Parts: sequence; C-alpha cells; structure tokens
Amino acid sequence: MVEVQAIAFGSAIGIVGSVPAAFLFEQALKGTRQVSVGAGLASIMASFVMMSVAVLVVRIAAPHDVLLFGVAEVASFLLLWAIEAGRAWRDAQRGARPGERKRGEPTR
Repeated sequence: MVEVQAIAFGSAIGIVGSVPAAFLFEQALKGTRQVSVGAGLASIMASFVMMSVAVLVVRIAAPHDVLLFGVAEVASFLLLWAIEAGRAWRDAQRGARPGERKRGEPTR
C-alpha cells in the first residue's frame, strides 16, 4: 500500500508542479495578456524548486519509495505538458486551410 501512496503523491506533485508554467501558457495561448520571459522563467524555477524539494522530502522520509515517487512525478508532469502541446498544436493549425501546413503558409 505504501507504493500506491508514493505513486499517488508523486502524480499529484507532478501536476501541481506544472501549474505555474501551465497557467502562463494558457494565458499566452488565449491571448488574454502578454506573458513576459521573466514571468516564464520564474514559473519554471518555481516548478523546479517545488518538485526538487518534494523529491528531497521523500528521499529523507521514505528512501525506498523515491524511485516510484520520481517516476510518477515525471510521468504526470510530462503527460500534462503533452496535453498542453496538443492543444497548442491544434490552436496553431485552426486557421490553416486544407492545402496549408501552417497558418498562412502555402505548401506550394
């Protein structure tokens, strides 16, 4: 049962760790406001620190569960970003006609 808790906690931390950058990404994707490079870097650093501290806490508290926790954390983080990348791709292709690969760029 401890393994299930490590996987669940790792998945939750991976999703929570991706929230700061995902929030800015959503704002940039929707065009609600201009997102600065500084804010993007700060959100990446916040995610990195949050996820690193979580791995350190698990390493200290339950060293035998670090691998399960880390794999679950990374898998959920990458899954969320794969979903975001798919949404961005679909949004970028929305304005393309059937004969175009990118918005406004003909294939001829």
